Amino acid sequence: MTTVWTVNWPHGKFDVHAKGGMLAGVKLKVGGQDVAPFYEAPWIAPGIKADPPILENLRSEFACVPFGADYPQESVTEEWKPSLRRSEADAQLDTTDFLLHGYCTVANWRLVHRDEESVEIEVEYPQTSAIRRLVRKVTADRNGPNLTFSLTIETRRAVARPIGLHPNFALPQLSGAFRIKPGAFKFGIVHAAGPEPGVSRALPGAVFDDLASVPLSAGGTAAFDQLPFAHDTEEIVELCGIDGRVELIDASRAVLYRLSWDPGDFNSLLLWMSNRGRAYAPWNGRNVCVGVEPLTGAFDLGTRASLASNPINRRGVATTVELDPASPRTIEYRFSAAPAA
Repeated sequence: MTTVWTVNWPHGKFDVHAKGGMLAGVKLKVGGQDVAPFYEAPWIAPGIKADPPILENLRSEFACVPFGADYPQESVTEEWKPSLRRSEADAQLDTTDFLLHGYCTVANWRLVHRDEESVEIEVEYPQTSAIRRLVRKVTADRNGPNLTFSLTIETRRAVARPIGLHPNFALPQLSGAFRIKPGAFKFGIVHAAGPEPGVSRALPGAVFDDLASVPLSAGGTAAFDQLPFAHDTEEIVELCGIDGRVELIDASRAVLYRLSWDPGDFNSLLLWMSNRGRAYAPWNGRNVCVGVEPLTGAFDLGTRASLASNPINRRGVATTVELDPASPRTIEYRFSAAPAA
């Protein structure tokens, strides 16, 4: 069993798990009711094995350094294939650069400090990695049902990497009862690999300007701003050049959630819409959630694709964060909950 650190405060509670440094067990008091905004995978159990290993402990929110994994070149559209091609630059990458969402998601973090309102933890990366250490802090707001997160990234040398955060939200049972209202963004783009061949309906690689009108492979468009879908699917889209904010309205509970961050840290927002579309283990057709993930990166296509010229950075939106060993990078973002108007 992993070590868990718990914070209780007048407006709620949260847990931080040593395994993966993941947030879990969040319960908030909002407008006279108790709400649990975040998702945890239904298959988590002691001793479970899964591939990739991150699935063994897939919980509510976590840091991704680097963001993504290594996709096969043949899985993406023609426009994206050159970005996934192996090159001499691969010699500068480590095996930890190809783990899904980074070494931090499967490692055991250590406690740095804990008090009545916060938990601060750290993880050291293997010596072969360009990333040296991460420090993560989760802090409760003494005045309300709100959380502040910080992530400090230390490196061994100057590098650029895709970096992101991975909040996962639980969805109500009623189709369309959960609405996503993103801030202003430059353009949206559909995942270059589907992401689930034969299941996903959005047109891979398609560019759009309205989350309520996303191009489909079968022609036409569909609204991707109201979840869950009535049909089974898996969809991923990225809102590129976003202004650092998104609102989420759960009409079934009359609750409004807000995420906000500095767009200088994360210039895009990835939306992972998991809607019973994966029938194989451990998903088994039962997974319903939405990942609302601030990032600077090219989808979850990983370090190679994000470093390369790709259809996102060619449109003027960077897909890597510059990291300097002389100046550790500290990133903050905020989550709040309130009654919906």
